Amino acid sequence: MTKENKKVKEIEVTEDYLDMISVERADLRNQLQKEILEVTFTKINGDKRTMNCTLIEGIARYNTIEKKKDEPERKVNEEVLSVWDVDANGWRSFRVNNVTRVRTHS
Repeated sequence: MTKENKKVKEIEVTEDYLDMISVERADLRNQLQKEILEVTFTKINGDKRTMNCTLIEGIARYNTIEKKKDEPERKVNEEVLSVWDVDANGWRSFRVNNVTRVRTHS
């Protein structure tokens, strides 16, 4: 593979860095189920956004509406992660490949 063909993802490394060379959806999801993280990412429109978010049960408000019998199973978009924004008190989502920094609050 030539240098021109390589796509290198740059992630800002901080003292709080979660030892992720590349942010993987499953790793990020697992960490969000344990704690509140500060996630910085680039929105689709190019804006930079920093969000304090989590997937901790008891903080994130999960929808308890039952699925209808004849309703087809929803396909999960593996490129997007839905999280609970603790500051906005609501669900938000971002593209995992657009994450530029992940920091803990400890």
